[in-house]
Amino acid sequence: MRTKILALSAVLGALSSVSVMAQTNVYSQNAVGYINVTFPPASYTILTCPLICSPDNTLNTVLPNTNGQYKKAIVYAFSGGNYTVTETGGSTALYASGWQNGGADITLTPGSAVFFYNSTANAMSATMVGTVPQGSLTNALIPGYNLVGSIVPASGDLSSNSITQLTNIFKHDFVYTYDPTNGGYSAQDSVSAPGAFSGYNGQWAKGDPIIDQVGYGFFYWNNQATNNPWVENFTINP
Repeated sequence: MRTKILALSAVLGALSSVSVMAQTNVYSQNAVGYINVTFPPASYTILTCPLICSPDNTLNTVLPNTNGQYKKAIVYAFSGGNYTVTETGGSTALYASGWQNGGADITLTPGSAVFFYNSTANAMSATMVGTVPQGSLTNALIPGYNLVGSIVPASGDLSSNSITQLTNIFKHDFVYTYDPTNGGYSAQDSVSAPGAFSGYNGQWAKGDPIIDQVGYGFFYWNNQATNNPWVENFTINP
């Protein structure tokens, strides 16, 4: 068990700031971790949950609004060019605790992402807890826009990282990251407005995509007419 925890800590430590919380069964290959995310005031954050939560990955499980800690927050899930909107009441007292429709309208499975809008004047924070995904993990990037994140807890350079390996790219694919602190799409190393695009197959013309923090997602524009599989590989050895 100790060997597994140390191995996980070493690999994830090189990837990101994820911490291992516990393993209750010495024979289990599962590793449980937690991720802390802060939502700046009056701002949007692209949020992803690279953990398998229990009993599910619905919004109410990933971000339980039990004490009204996310009151006046709005979550936007993107699919097929449209947004599904779930709120905790906006400017009203509705859903001061819990989420609209019980949070069942939105599911944050590993690899997917949503916009989280904190409409208040104060920062909000979240701690997501769950099992770290393992194996050969595929995120099927459909033609057009995809609001996604790494399936495993990772940050930094997503192309050169030996686990995330966001290298299966084609000419005129785009990545758009969002800066929740300053607002707008970030002009960090991986992005120069309007975005970092692949100048030709296999490389990025304006630098590799950079994700600042574990739990952050991004928009990916797939310029192809077919799905583009983003494959990540991560396994905790016994």
